[in-house]
Amino acid sequence: MPGPLPSMKGKVVLITGATRGIGRAGAEAMAALGAELILIGRDPKRLQEVRAACLAKGAPGIRTYQADLSLRKEVADLAHRVTAYEPSLDILWNNAGGWFAERILTSEGYERTWAMNHLAYFDLTQLLFPLLEKSDDPRVLCTASEAHRWGKMKWDNLQGEKKWDGWRAYCHSKLANLLYVAEQGRNLGDSKIRICAVHPGLVNSAFGDENQGIRSRAFLWLKRNFGRTNQQGADTAVWLSARAERPRQGAYYSNRAEKIPSAGARSSEDARRLWQITEAGP
Repeated sequence: MPGPLPSMKGKVVLITGATRGIGRAGAEAMAALGAELILIGRDPKRLQEVRAACLAKGAPGIRTYQADLSLRKEVADLAHRVTAYEPSLDILWNNAGGWFAERILTSEGYERTWAMNHLAYFDLTQLLFPLLEKSDDPRVLCTASEAHRWGKMKWDNLQGEKKWDGWRAYCHSKLANLLYVAEQGRNLGDSKIRICAVHPGLVNSAFGDENQGIRSRAFLWLKRNFGRTNQQGADTAVWLSARAERPRQGAYYSNRAEKIPSAGARSSEDARRLWQITEAGP
């Protein structure tokens, strides 16, 4: 069993995708450790439910913000609202994400898997750096996945423009997470801000439940029969947030230990190219 974690009293933690799954489980765990929480979600009712649960666990303060993180405009608006209100930020956990069987473009013209799983991580982190800089020991966590090992940066089909496969799109986005974290880590260097990626494992959450098809049914069967609990899935992210030792810059963690990602995720050339494409926008 994992050992006990130190108090997070005095720490301010922002969690995206905080209303369900590992996001909610992590929020409740950090509330029990005494952290102040900033909870981000799309559903106001679920936000109030998780707020009440975290207060019951002992969180000294909770702020909630409603936002659709598949839209870059809403990500920017969220960052501006948070920056206007919060004096500083200790932990940013980019956790919201999705796997979608159907290819749908957002109102801004981005494929929604790419927008939510990659662009939102990149944009929110860049915009919240001024708040993180005000903390003594700021950390950025990005929820990734071992699914990145099935991903490949197909530069002419990043958003399924030529060929669509929902599961592959998810795998590509998780590879993008690791490439982004690695490049951001190189850019930060010896900065006090540390960034890392975290793999929660196969978790029996509501993730992907809305999808149809053979793959979706197989995934549902796998997670229901072999998946971890949400609490187990959130454990490494909570550990990275609470422990005194800082994460290694740009590293990848799972089961409270550093893990070596795929060769593709370690390509500095691909990481730089992805950064340039993401920063350039549409």
